[in-house]
Amino acid sequence: MKRNWSKPRGKSQMKKIRSNDEDPEEAKLSQLLFHKSKNMSEKLKSQDVESSELDLKPAWVDDDDQNQVASNPLFKGKSQYADKLKQKFETMMGTPSWAKIKPKTGDEDEFSNRVGHLESRKKLQAGTGLKAKILEIKPAQDANADTKNEGRNITCVEFHPKLSVTLVGGSAGVVSLLSLSGHENKKLHSFSLKKWEIQTARFTPSGTHAFITSSGRHRQYCYYDLVKAVPEMIDLPNIVNKANNFELSRDGKYIAICGGFDEVLILSATSKELIRRLKNNSNIVSICFSDSSEQLYCYGAQGEVTMWDLYTFRSYRKFYDQGCVNGSIITASPCGRLLALGSGEGIVNVYKTSELKESTTYNPEPFHVVSSLCTKITGLQFNASTEILGIISNVLPSAAKLVHIPSYKIFQNYPTQGKDIGILNCIGFSPNSGYMGVGNDKGHALLYRLRHYTNY
Repeated sequence: MKRNWSKPRGKSQMKKIRSNDEDPEEAKLSQLLFHKSKNMSEKLKSQDVESSELDLKPAWVDDDDQNQVASNPLFKGKSQYADKLKQKFETMMGTPSWAKIKPKTGDEDEFSNRVGHLESRKKLQAGTGLKAKILEIKPAQDANADTKNEGRNITCVEFHPKLSVTLVGGSAGVVSLLSLSGHENKKLHSFSLKKWEIQTARFTPSGTHAFITSSGRHRQYCYYDLVKAVPEMIDLPNIVNKANNFELSRDGKYIAICGGFDEVLILSATSKELIRRLKNNSNIVSICFSDSSEQLYCYGAQGEVTMWDLYTFRSYRKFYDQGCVNGSIITASPCGRLLALGSGEGIVNVYKTSELKESTTYNPEPFHVVSSLCTKITGLQFNASTEILGIISNVLPSAAKLVHIPSYKIFQNYPTQGKDIGILNCIGFSPNSGYMGVGNDKGHALLYRLRHYTNY
């Protein structure tokens, strides 16, 4: 359901779009976002045309379907019945990953044993893997230098998956969309959500929309259309009072919501409808999807991890995080090989997902233990190539560490010794790891350039 929102800040205003008349503010924002190129929707349509040109034939014909059509008076023909079923399935579930046809490239890379993750062929040939101990990092202009009105606490710094754009949100309920040029970061658009303290923001894989949630007791979340610059308020299911944990699957198919109790709701990201309720044994403090979006990991308050299969919606593995007294946060690597768990004791245990699937013990040994912080872990993030693991704690100022993978050595030059960067609330990396962003308690979305990576 739609709800009223406050007027956006700045010159741009959100207006209702007439069916046959393009809003000039919408066109302006669209040009800024997509570099004055054709509309993003046209690009997405072009991808659909390419897939439609393929000669797709059914793998088999089910006689039961034909018999059901013949006996069902509601459908006059086979095509009408099949289209109805297909439409209903795709509305609820989307296209399953096994049914997607991917073009063959002929140059499939193998997993690198040297680093422990999937690298590009160019990097493997050049032998320019990230070195340990010292990280080539340079402070850049704050991502929100052109706004500074998101609130004292910057709680999310989310990078756009395809464009040099970042979304910054904070305790004042203001969300800003900013372009990143490396030298000067300009505001593209900004809007305010009344009585909201922004907690999380997640871009869809296409980059045309973003999901935004609040840390307060709001039974809604914001669905933001970047092209039209229109935020839409959507109600949560009645059984959820607030979204303590809100995650979007990497393929953009599922939304997982947990209110801090022992149940997770799985919603369709397209239809926004409830698909399944997953019952956990203990209260959940953190959730994350696997790299393939086929599994969901739930981290319990006492350190128990439940692994769910999203095809069958059944738990297939449970284990206890070794040495954990109070669970805090969980995250999975983009390569799919590692699972990192941070606890209230300042310990980060890293597990190999392959060993978790093969092992049957309730107390598996972690692959590596990182104990560089002594306070509660509140932020964990892998970079895109799984060469860096960012760890932060919002208990003490400058409580942050960057871990090199696979050596698991701490980079010595971050944070800079003797420099106070405030209490950190969030950490994130751009799609190609060219930038790292952290939000602190001084209203700054700190931005850093990682020189080892040449692209945004």
